[in-house]
Amino acid sequence: MIVSLTPQIIADLQQAFNNQESFLKDTIVKEKYKELPGIKYPYVIVEEILNSEVFSRSTTQGERTTALGYQVTAYCRDTEDYDAIDSLKLMLDVIYDCLKLPNYNMQRVGTPAIIPYISDSTVMMGALRYNCVYDYDTNLIYRS
Repeated sequence: MIVSLTPQIIADLQQAFNNQESFLKDTIVKEKYKELPGIKYPYVIVEEILNSEVFSRSTTQGERTTALGYQVTAYCRDTEDYDAIDSLKLMLDVIYDCLKLPNYNMQRVGTPAIIPYISDSTVMMGALRYNCVYDYDTNLIYRS
């Protein structure tokens, strides 16, 4: 059975950004290979980087599980109130808050990577990676 949390993560992140009271409320969240409706900053791309039934395991309760991994990359420019790096940090905070408990039980892997976007040095990008184990029978997400 193939499982993907990508559509739900996108919907939840979009809602989290829509609920912001700053420039972040205009953030677009999309799947990596979906078309972006014009280049407009800020935006977030969600990419599934691991979906492995081979790595599945059984717990003492006999649960059927699979390993999932996601990369969430945020892009932004300077705003009226913040420079690009501070804007990006605010975006990463929204992502982090959305993907932790109680919404999800994902484990963040490593520290956020924050770098200038290679195609446009006025744009900063930051990437967060998450792993989890998904239980098919109970629809629960476990830290990997």
